[in-house]
Amino acid sequence: MAASTASRLSPPRFHTPPRSPHPPLRRSRFSPVRAVKLEAVLSIGTHVIPHPRKAASGGEDAFFANSDAGGVFAIADGVSGWAEKDVNPALFSRELMRNSSNFLNDAELQVNRDPQSLLMKAHAATSSIGSATVIIAMLEKTGTLKIASEGDCGLKIIRKGQVMFSIYPQEHYFDCPYQISSEAVGQTYQDALVCSVNLMEGDTIVSGSDGLFDNIFDQEIISIVSESPGVDEAAKALAELARKHSVDVTFDSPYSIEARSRGFDVPWWKKLLGAKLIGGKMDDITVVVAKVKTVAVPEDEGGDIEQQQGNEQGIAVAVASAEQNEE
Repeated sequence: MAASTASRLSPPRFHTPPRSPHPPLRRSRFSPVRAVKLEAVLSIGTHVIPHPRKAASGGEDAFFANSDAGGVFAIADGVSGWAEKDVNPALFSRELMRNSSNFLNDAELQVNRDPQSLLMKAHAATSSIGSATVIIAMLEKTGTLKIASEGDCGLKIIRKGQVMFSIYPQEHYFDCPYQISSEAVGQTYQDALVCSVNLMEGDTIVSGSDGLFDNIFDQEIISIVSESPGVDEAAKALAELARKHSVDVTFDSPYSIEARSRGFDVPWWKKLLGAKLIGGKMDDITVVVAKVKTVAVPEDEGGDIEQQQGNEQGIAVAVASAEQNEE
């Protein structure tokens, strides 16, 4: 706002406080402080709702999440078909996730943070019989999210109220996804879909087993994420809505829409009566919601720098510059 004529012409008046008999000590303008840098981290929330008929056993999904060193999470969905061979499908997925978590301490993985290598090591160490679809995501401190996905576990990145990235299923045919298996014949870590995404502060990652994405639409995900006060609340709300849709025989779910597009539908005579394949898909539902934040941490090297307000300004500029580059 332009200053008034009076304020521009009138000389400023200053109030001069009385001089203290003990003047304050002056701080050198060269007082040393440590340099700082920005690092990306994940705030992670999770929620699991087992299939109604598998609630007593905890379901066949498994996961782990760890916010250390930026952040990492993984989901494994045990393939239920093994139950027909008297094999508990949950054993394989749980051991695979347990091994994945344990190998985070591997020296090589701490350096390269490669989710495909983590999948390779965890799979090789898993001795249980069975198979699972799996997704592993690791955030580097620079803000790059590395992903390795095998099968139909999903992941979406939401930025400014829009889905700006999605992982799509790998499958042999409808309802038969790629899977890591105990059998010699099958997919391995080399068949995983591998990609990297540069993230910004404020981005939200929503990942889950197919029980989530088969029963909930993108716009519902965006709405819940935007309305939730935190990642824990968002994960719970997404799982509960997917659970509600999964048992609703009148809900035209993403799963039923996809099935019809692949040629699966009610008999022709029902179509003549206006009927169609519809309804949710009951399944185990695992949800991981992670929010990207940046924190300022001391530089490991570089010595002391001159103290100035530019430190805080530099951090703000770095974040703003990153946002402009992404846009």
